[in-house]
Formats: sequence, structure tokens, C-alpha cells
Amino acid sequence: MFGGAAAKDGDATATATATATTTATATTTATVTATATATTTATTATGPGAGDSASGRLDARDALNLGHPGAATQFSSEVAPEDPLKVGGQLYWRVMSTGRQWQGPQNWSLSAPALLDVYMDARPNDRVRAFVLGRMTYNPTLPPDATTSSAPAGKTAESAQMSDWPSAVFGQQTRGPSAVLDQMWLRFDLCRRVFLTAGKQHVRWGTARFWSPTDYMHLQARNPLLPFDPRTGTTMLKVHVPWEAQGWNFYAYALPEAPTATSRPGDIAAALRTEIVLGVLEAGLGVFGQRNSKAKFAGDVSFGVWDLDFYGEVAVRNAGDVDFVSFQKAEFAPDAVAAGQPQTYTSNTLPPVTIDPTQWENSSQYRTQNLPALVDAFFPVHRGRGWKPQVTGGVSYSRKYADKDTFTVGAEYFFNGLGYTDPKVYPGLLFLPHASTLSNPATFFYLGRHYLGVFATFPAPYSWDRTTFTLSSLANLTDKSGITRLDYSLIVLTHLRFEAYGAVHWGERAGEFRFGIDGSALGNSIRPVSSLAEGLTTPPAIFALGVGLRVAL
Repeated sequence: MFGGAAAKDGDATATATATATTTATATTTATVTATATATTTATTATGPGAGDSASGRLDARDALNLGHPGAATQFSSEVAPEDPLKVGGQLYWRVMSTGRQWQGPQNWSLSAPALLDVYMDARPNDRVRAFVLGRMTYNPTLPPDATTSSAPAGKTAESAQMSDWPSAVFGQQTRGPSAVLDQMWLRFDLCRRVFLTAGKQHVRWGTARFWSPTDYMHLQARNPLLPFDPRTGTTMLKVHVPWEAQGWNFYAYALPEAPTATSRPGDIAAALRTEIVLGVLEAGLGVFGQRNSKAKFAGDVSFGVWDLDFYGEVAVRNAGDVDFVSFQKAEFAPDAVAAGQPQTYTSNTLPPVTIDPTQWENSSQYRTQNLPALVDAFFPVHRGRGWKPQVTGGVSYSRKYADKDTFTVGAEYFFNGLGYTDPKVYPGLLFLPHASTLSNPATFFYLGRHYLGVFATFPAPYSWDRTTFTLSSLANLTDKSGITRLDYSLIVLTHLRFEAYGAVHWGERAGEFRFGIDGSALGNSIRPVSSLAEGLTTPPAIFALGVGLRVAL
């Protein structure tokens, strides 16, 4: 329940229910199995172990500051283990390609992203734990650092769903290598009743498989088709108070990390969450707030009826915190200019936009400075208003068809009160520049109003004990587009995992899951407009293929 998260590792009084706010401690294939590590206590220089380090005993300063390795820790009777630090990680390399309509194989897109995770896990005893995970990414198919692609704007924005690597929209734009910090946190308890985790960590609210609108604790939305979640953690202080007798959990959070700078104490976001168990029903309620933003409310539930597992979550947000984009066909008319002066053109929009086609053609600086104004003429921005719900509901069914074999099938529906009904806005919403940065805009998998997803997974069928098949299909019911994907994984040589997938994009060419762009909708009233239209025009996606190798270190 609560998003399939596992019980907290290291909580001495872990409750019987799994919690959705579990802090992720490693990537999917690099599960940490380390034993407890060491804390130190101050002892006097005259205590055991003090003396000359050259004679094989501890230096007096080490004994004073670090304590004797055989001594018990303060406020605890545990002695540090012999191997308090574990080091590990994973190496993941993939090759992927997407074919679009009217493209020959030589023109298919190509991406070969590599990912290296390295972690250090220190456990002084069962009450203290420190964890650090760093990530390096490298993609030899991207432009080198400090260079830019010459491809038109619309063609450089490969959408997150057309490849299972969302870097083109959300992350790495150059070849790299690029390093980021995924996790760095410290966990301890107070009197074994209050558990604190401080630092950059993963916390997820919600129960859904594909769409999780209540996932407020991450700064980016998750791509549900990825074989693992590549998002980095968020810096926060988490306070967890379990009520063991009832199986309930209470959480409080303080988040100094946000999409914008948090240079003052008042900029720190705060959140509260309660998780309760009532018979076969498990539910969670939460609220998230930050200065200059309306509160966000969250609720999720899961329960079983016969062999069916039902789940759902509801997010309620105020659209006054969200910028919306619309589409309009702007027309440009010539201005009255004095003889000998360059001819300019002004749009019929509010506010009007004036463009000099001659400078547009001859000056890259002029194009860079005036492109956002031209985009705003066709894709005006306005702030929403009112409270909007986002609701996910799903059901799954598992059946045992052999002594040790099971399969699981499920379906999920998502209503997005913050979504769009017109796919023409997608270029202006997702990648075209505006005069002002959009506030909390919709992202891939959250563009439409109505969605439906189905899945089936077959882990280790019959004698294929090292093989897993997963079939997923997502549909944007609003713009009538979809994607169907088959994932295959095989464990070889004990620690090496081979992965492959094939996906078919179907439905309306301008829809979210095909993302074909018809630039002619902008018209060709003046050369700058026709140039922008040509750059946007992109044929719709037809299929995607990919293979990968992953090894736990």
C-alpha cells in the first residue's frame, strides 16, 4: 500500500503497514543489504586505547574525538560492528531509437544514455544510519558540452514518452559526463519513539502505478514507463512518529529545496501526513504548503475485495498557482514607417508584438531576444483560478497459474482537472520560450484531461525463472493518442540484467503520445512566422525500440 513502498529500514518500531513516505535508499537493482555501522563517542586521552600510535595504540586526539572502537555508544549499549560501511551502486547503459512517419532508418532518432550510481551506506548501530548516492550520466549521442544543436526548436525537444530517457525535456542537454547528487541523508531516533531523517532523500505520497498527482515531495513528475525512477531526491527534514498499537503513522516535513531559491526561512515549504489502518483499508491524508502558494491537499486509499486490490488518490490544488497556455493565430500587418526606414510588422494581439523581418534574418541576437515575444503572440499565457481536482483510481488482480508462478493485470483511470483539451498548445507549453518562465506548467503524462492505462506483468513464467515480461498501454482519452509498450528483462551471469523494449505510438498525430506538430497552424504572414512554423513541424512518432544492460556493483 501507499505506492508499494517498503517498511523503513532501521526504524526500531516499524509498524505492520507499509508507508508511502519510505525514503529510497538505492536504485532498483542496488538494494542495500549492509549491516549496522559506527558512531563514535568522546573518551578521555587516558582511557583505553590512548597512547602512541607508533606503538599500535590509538593517538590521544583520536581517542578523545572518535572514542575507542570497542566502546559502546552514548545513550545506547550497541557496539559498532567491524564493517560499518558498505559501498555499492549500479551501471546502466542503454541504446534507444524512435521512428517517425515518413522517416527512413538512417533518420531515426538515436540515444545511448549511460548512468552510474555509487552509494556509501554507513550504519554505526541500529539507531543511526548515513547514506549518500551520487549519479553520473553520459550520452555520447548528445552535443558536446558548451555547444548547441543546429536543429530547429521543435525537433530538439524529444518528448519524455517517446524515449524512456526524459533528459531531452527534463535533464541532461549535453553529452557530459554530468554529475548530480541523488541522496545524502542522516537517520536517527529519539528514545526509539521519534524517527528523524535529514538531508536529500526520496519520499513519495500516493498509491497509483501510472499517474500520481499527490507526489508533491518530488520536484518533477515521474515517467511511468521507465524501468526505474531516475529523479533525484529532495532535501528535507522528515519527522516520523509511529503509533504501533494502531498501526498508524504521523509525519511532518520541512523542505528547504524548491524549484526556485529558498534564501530565507520563510521560503521553506512544510508538509504534514497521516497514514491510518482500518481493517483491510489503509488510507493517507496530507497537506503541502509554501509561502506565496496555495496549500495542496492529498488523500490516498487502498483496500482489497476478494482477489482484487483497489487503490486511488486525490489531489486538490488551486489553479491560481499554475500558468496555462492557449493558442491563437496571430496576424501581422505592416507598420507605417518613414522613407528609408526598415519595414516592421505588428501583431493584432494584446499586447501587440512588433517584428523587423530584416533584423530577424540577419541577426541571431535579434532572433534570440524577440523569439519569446513572438511565441507569446501565438501561445499567450494566463494564470488559472479556482480549486481543481486530480483523481486516480485503479484495480489489480493477481492469479497463481502454476506452483510458483503468478501473473498480475490491472487498469487505472486518471482525471486531470489541470489538463488541456487542445493539443495545439503543446509546443508553447513544453519547450518554446516565453518572455516569463511558466509557473508550475503541465508536463508529459499530465497534459490531457482524461487518461486510461492497463498493464499485465508475468515475472519468471514457468521454467523461465530469470525472465520478466511487462505489457503496458497508456491512452490520452482527450487528444485520442496512446502508446503500447512491451518490456522484457533477463538476468544473466547472476548479476547482469539484459533489458529490451518495443513500443508502438498510435492515435491522433498531434496527440501527446505521438507528438506530431503541424507548424502550418501558425500561418506564414511574415518570414519570422514561417521560419518558426518550419522549425516546429515534426512528423508523428510510430514506434520506439531500446535495449539495455544493467549490473549491480
